[in-house]
Amino acid sequence: MAIRGSSILIPAMLFFMVFELQYEAIHSYTPVHYMVGDEDGWDPVISMQGWAQGKHFHAGDVLEFKYDDAFDVSIVGKAGYDDCFVSDTSIQFSDGDDNITLAFGANYFISSLPTNICAGGMKMAINATAPPPSV
Repeated sequence: MAIRGSSILIPAMLFFMVFELQYEAIHSYTPVHYMVGDEDGWDPVISMQGWAQGKHFHAGDVLEFKYDDAFDVSIVGKAGYDDCFVSDTSIQFSDGDDNITLAFGANYFISSLPTNICAGGMKMAINATAPPPSV
């Protein structure tokens, strides 16, 4: 009987140790803070999509959008991104210094001001992956 109880206890302990290690790896990620457009900010003088290329974004990372009052930033769906429109489900920001936390998966941003600026390239699509395991 003592051997039987031990044989159950050891796998249970191993399970909880592995679970705890996985939990720590997932929940110990420190989000990265990005200034969109670097020193130029959220501005049509640079390619927003070009700025995002080569960066590895993760869910929970923060994008800081800095812009003057001629612009805004909106979180839109894929259709809003493709066709440059803001819908009832879009989230609009106009403070000029907005911090937006990336959700897991596709994140779409456009400027709806002034009209047609989005079609000129002031938009950005980012795919945020799961946070990496901690080292």
